[in-house]
Order: sequence, then C-alpha cells, then structure tokens
Amino acid sequence: MGRRRKHNRHLPACMFQRRGAYYLVRAGKWHPLGRDFGPALIKYAELIGTAPQVNTVRDAIAHYLETSANRLAPATLEGYRHSAERLASVFGAMRLQDVTAAHVYRYLTEHGTVSANRDRALLSAAYTHARRTGAFPRAADDPTKGLNYRNEEKPRQRYVTDEEQETLLDASSPKLACIQRFLHLTAMRQGDALRVRLDGMDGEGIHYTTEKTGVARVVVWSDELRACVAEANRLWRRFGRLYLFESNPKGKHAKRGPGPYTPSGLRALFRVARAKSGVKDVRLHDLRRKAGSDIEEAHATELLAHKNPATTRKHYRAKPVRTKPSR
Repeated sequence: MGRRRKHNRHLPACMFQRRGAYYLVRAGKWHPLGRDFGPALIKYAELIGTAPQVNTVRDAIAHYLETSANRLAPATLEGYRHSAERLASVFGAMRLQDVTAAHVYRYLTEHGTVSANRDRALLSAAYTHARRTGAFPRAADDPTKGLNYRNEEKPRQRYVTDEEQETLLDASSPKLACIQRFLHLTAMRQGDALRVRLDGMDGEGIHYTTEKTGVARVVVWSDELRACVAEANRLWRRFGRLYLFESNPKGKHAKRGPGPYTPSGLRALFRVARAKSGVKDVRLHDLRRKAGSDIEEAHATELLAHKNPATTRKHYRAKPVRTKPSR
C-alpha cells in the first residue's frame, strides 16, 4: 500500500487542499479547482474524466507513479522513483512515439546492470498505462516489448560470518544493534520488522502480516528472541509507544511525530556503523540471508515466508554444501 493521508481524508484521490483552495494534482502539476468544495468536486470530476496531458516519457512515468502510488508496495515505489530519475536523464524529453526498441536496447546494453532491468520494467509499465489512458495510441508499437533481452542477474550470495556480525554489532549504537539481532532472529524483511507493534505480541509469539504477500505470520518465542524484545523495551521507553522499534524524530523532522523507523532511515544508520566497523560489501538485508543459511532448509523456507523452496535455495542459502568423501 502507498502512504495514506493524515489529513483531509474526505478528499478523493489526487485532490488536495492548500491555503484554502482545492487542487487536482496530475503528473506533478497543480490544477486549481476553486475554494468551494462542491463546485471543486464538479470540476474535479470533469478533469479526472478527460485524458491526461501526457506527451513525453517524463510525463508518462510521472502520471503512472502518481496514479499507482496507492497500490504499489512502498519498496517498489521507492525503487521506481530512482528508476524514474535515471530514465528521465535519457528519455525524459522524448515524445512517447519517438522512442524505439533500438533506444531501449541500447539503454540496457550500455548500462549493463540489474538497475537497467528495473528501469526497463518501469518504462514498460508507463507505456502500458499511457496506452490504457489514451495518451499512447493502441496501434503504435510499444518499444519496451519484444526485445527478448535483459541483463544477467546473479543472485547475491554474500554471507555474513558470525565474526563479521559481532564486529558490526560492536560498531553500532545499542538501538541499531538490537534491531540487527531482531532481523537475524526473525528473518523478517526490514519493513515488516519496523512495523511490529507491541499489541501484536502475545504468549504465542510475534504476530505480523508480510507487506509483500499480505500473509499473516507468527514467529514463536525462543529464549534469544524474548531477550531481544526485552532489550528493545528497555531501550525504547517512550510512554504510549505503539511499535517495538519507534522513532521520535527531533529537529526538522519533529513535525512527523513518533512512529516506526523508515527502512531508508534504518539503512542510513547501518551505513554509518558499517563504515566504522570496516566490514566490506555487507548490506542490512544480508542478515536475512544469514538467517536462512544458519538453519535447515525447510526451517529457512518457513521462517523466510517463501511459498517456493527454490526461492530459498537460490537467494538465501549462502553457505557451501558440505558432503562426505567417497571413502
């Protein structure tokens, strides 16, 4: 799900109130609707029923992201926004009809990275959306389709050793170290771990719903997990807190108020600790792979909330296979 409104929840999608007036926001442009809510709704309906003013690739991507924000996962939306910046530097000013399959193929081959594959996926989604909304003719060729080419994607196999983990923990603040232990013990995705609520814990374990698949899960208690949660309750002691790991920002971010850490903010804290530790080529997500590698495969598939064991084997089993000699 995308970010929900905190104010003016009665307003329809893409309609905002600013300085006493109502606006329809499309592709980054604010269209005035007037100061009276009733007439503003009528004008909103008229505008929303017309085809969007989409001419360039930049327009198409912006309109797709704007209208899809409520149904894309936050992590997907964040990645698409980075892709949008890269695509805009190359295709942004080009008309949709002027982009050819050769342009897209050259972009993929010249960049030659996994990120370029993600960029192509966003570009393809933007063209499909533009065709559905009438901004791109149905008879025209979609330059993102039929290439039969993508840059090779090798699964990351970085395994964090116990010694490296201890070094990272020593270089981290007590709160960051606690979160790292929790990620390793539960193998949760960062977003899921940061949204664990205090009222989601009972005598059975920690209840949560995976953001990626929407499946309800329970991680049952172990002695180490109980100790980690007890440590979190000691470190985060704000009265009335709702989340196990709760941020209470100060300074310029104070107006946001208390709430869960953002994954991007957590990764920023981890980058500082990583630089201090001297451990190379490690990401916070690698703790999820370590969790999947430190236990039996069947247990790992269950803990990682994978439907297909092949996903576990391909991406989260980083230790070498041990076997006995023939004699």
